[in-house]
This record gives sequence, structure tokens and C-alpha cells, in this order.
Amino acid sequence: MKVRTDAKRDEILAVARAAFLELGYERTSMAEIATRVGGSKATLYGYFASKEALFLACIERLAEQYISPALAQLEASTDDVRPALRRFGEQFLAFISTQESVATYRMVISQAGHSAIGEAFFEAGPIQIDTALARYLSGVMNRGQLRKADAAMAATHFLALLAHGEMWRHYFMNEVPVLTRPQIKRIVDRALDAFLTGYQP
Repeated sequence: MKVRTDAKRDEILAVARAAFLELGYERTSMAEIATRVGGSKATLYGYFASKEALFLACIERLAEQYISPALAQLEASTDDVRPALRRFGEQFLAFISTQESVATYRMVISQAGHSAIGEAFFEAGPIQIDTALARYLSGVMNRGQLRKADAAMAATHFLALLAHGEMWRHYFMNEVPVLTRPQIKRIVDRALDAFLTGYQP
């Protein structure tokens, strides 16, 4: 009986992540990943039940590395609302604007119409961010730092302000430009100006 290990799982995820980015979802097969890992498909299926499951695990790993720490820092923050949201906004925008994030989003959209990947991606990623941000906003509303409103809708509004505008068109460009730190700061400050105007006490 073969023993599954965290190290092997991590290796498979790293190799699969690179393969998906290089070849796209459709052209990446479990056989291709197994070859790159240097093992058999049976070993691969011992860790992941399907290519879809492996792809979603790659997405979850990205969220664990980049978004989860930013959300945890936000929810634990004792700063005023603006600096706390600015810090989170800059971390969030820096992550979603990377070429890897844009490529992953495109892959999900391309599969969403004929598989369960789109819905699974939404449950594993965006809905987790929405929920955590809404919890934070509900807390600051209860403390009187923002006006009382639907915290879930407020979270949606703030994320939309961050992800659209300059960032939104990147999903449709052949060559995805990398946002500079000054660009990220400018986008986040504009988003905060609009958001806080609507939700200030």
C-alpha cells in the first residue's frame, strides 16, 4: 500500500499549476501531469479524484498563500477603516492582477458553461472573500465607523470598485500588463474614496 504524503501532494500541485498555466485547462491531461511529476496516473489519482479536483486544489492553494493571510490581517485589524481597507485592497489587487491570476480566471470562465468548475471556483474563492470582508464590515458598522447597511452588499461594492476600472480590461487583453505599486495605490485610493463616500457614518 502506497503512503500519501504532504510533500508529494505539494509537488503534484506545483507541477499541475505550471502545466495548467502553460497549456490551459483543456490541453492539460492527468497523463501529462503524471509524466511531469515522474510517476504514474494511478499515483496522481491517489491524491486527486479528477483533473477538475486537481485544478480546484491549485486554486485553493493560491488563495491560502495570498488571500487568506490578507483577510486574516483585515479581520484582526484595530486600525481605522480607511488604512485597514487600504492595506487589504492593495494586497487583493496585487494578487488578482498577476498574470497567473488573470490566466486562472480566464480558464475558469472558459469551462464554466459546460462543467461544474465555475461554481466550484466561486465557492472556493470569491464567496470566501465576500464572506470574510462582510464580517469585517459588519463589525465596523456595529462600532459606528461606517453607517449601518447590508454588510454583504457593501463587501460586493468594495470588491467591484477594486476589480473593475483599470483592472477589468486586463482580462480581455492579449498581453496582460503588470500593475505597478503606484498604479495599485492609485486604484485602491480611488475605490476607497467612492466606497467611503457612500458608507461613511
